[in-house]
This record gives sequence, C-alpha cells and structure tokens, in this order.
Amino acid sequence: MKDWNDVHRAAGALRPMVGISEDAWDVVNKVLGPARAASSIALILDKSSDGEVKSLGGYLRGLIEKAQIGELHLDRSFYGRLNGAGAS
Repeated sequence: MKDWNDVHRAAGALRPMVGISEDAWDVVNKVLGPARAASSIALILDKSSDGEVKSLGGYLRGLIEKAQIGELHLDRSFYGRLNGAGAS
C-alpha cells in the first residue's frame, strides 16, 4: 500500500466481510475522517483476532460515540497494542 487512500480502500473492502454495516462505515468516515476510520478498522480487526472484540460493528459504534464526545484516543490504543499492553 502506498498511502492512506489505499488503506482506506482496503478497510472499506473488508468492512462488509467482517459485519460492519455501510451505515456505520459512512458515519465513522464522517466523524473521524478517512485515515482515522481506516485505522479504527485495523484496530478492531486486531482486537477481534485476539478475541477481545466479539461485535465489530458494535465496537465501531462505541468508538464513534467516544469520538463525538471527545474521548476517543486511537493513538493510545495503538501504542498499547504495540507495547503488548493489549495482548493479554
């Protein structure tokens, strides 16, 4: 992948395969913007593969709600996962 546009397209293609509705995808793009929306999908897929997330669409809606009230910190989530804090 060359850039965030490629990442965003890939996330959009994965979306229906993992149970995230088109409506939720549209909302997350509007609220977070394309790069953060794609990042959110990557985070959710990683957490799902570890068994931490059962409902990917529900988790995405939770992220949207946090973003709308200014409590979403994707950077912390990614740093935590990279440092192994989220791997337990």
